[in-house]
Amino acid sequence: MPEQWGHFDIILGSVMSRKGIDSGKLAQLAHVQRSQLNLYITNEIKRPDLGVLARICTALACDIGEIMKFIPGESAAKPKPILNTSGEAFYRTGQIAQELGVHPNTIRFYERIGLISPVERTENRYRQFTYRHLTQLRVCRLIFGTPYTNRTLRNTAFSVAAALKSWDVELALTNAEAYQHLLEKEYASALETASLLKNWTEKGQLPGTGNVYSHKEAASLLGVTPEVLRNWERNGLICVPRQPDQSRVYGDEEIARLRIIYMLRQNHYSISAIQRSMLIFDSGNSAGAVLALNQPAADLEIEFVSAGDHWLDTLASLTISAAAIKQIVVEIR
Repeated sequence: MPEQWGHFDIILGSVMSRKGIDSGKLAQLAHVQRSQLNLYITNEIKRPDLGVLARICTALACDIGEIMKFIPGESAAKPKPILNTSGEAFYRTGQIAQELGVHPNTIRFYERIGLISPVERTENRYRQFTYRHLTQLRVCRLIFGTPYTNRTLRNTAFSVAAALKSWDVELALTNAEAYQHLLEKEYASALETASLLKNWTEKGQLPGTGNVYSHKEAASLLGVTPEVLRNWERNGLICVPRQPDQSRVYGDEEIARLRIIYMLRQNHYSISAIQRSMLIFDSGNSAGAVLALNQPAADLEIEFVSAGDHWLDTLASLTISAAAIKQIVVEIR
């Protein structure tokens, strides 16, 4: 059966050739076993590892969009347009909805809230969507079809849709690349947090840098506002040391704790759930902290580390959709 949603092909060969790097050298630079790398080169890898892809991109000094290509499936195929009396091509609401796999009311909703450019109507009030509308709506579905994480990531994704609404393709491409770079930064931070989380829950030794940060610097490091940090402190999630002048100072231990709080918030744990967990954990009962974190109605026990895995999975899903968004923009450029 043909794929409904399409798939990604890994196209390493052309980039390796352009960079003048053979498989042996790339395996060494990316810290990947050569046999494993060959599966990526031949596009035979069944479950690509984002960590491996990140190391390959670093070794090749390239963007993930250069080594992965989205291949549309049947549902992404361009529907056959209808010609109006003037010979202009257009699509009905039902056609667009069927191709995108949504209810027609979803298409009308996107139009009503202004995510796409104005849609002309016939004399009997039928909407006439153009190819531009179809492109805009595909990007909207990729944005809404992935889990919600935080406002910064969602707004950056929406900036691509906003540029396409005015059909500024160059700006859309710039914004799509910015979205990818933001996700790469978020993923790198999530990997670091996952490592901290494991040490933290096992009472291991946290890596020390000796760096200290001001309140604003700590907020910037996490990608949140200073007010968010104050709110976490007010709610008892963290106790921040003070300088003689009463200004806050954040060291390695405080930054590690903030990263964990941030990750748990991204997983949609409430402030009260995290507070209960932190209080119990601080008392030395790590097992109790895990149970305290669980939401009362949860069917499965969710542990700290599994919450980290969930956040990485969410970012992986967003990364795939971001690559698909960029591919759409590149193809209409």
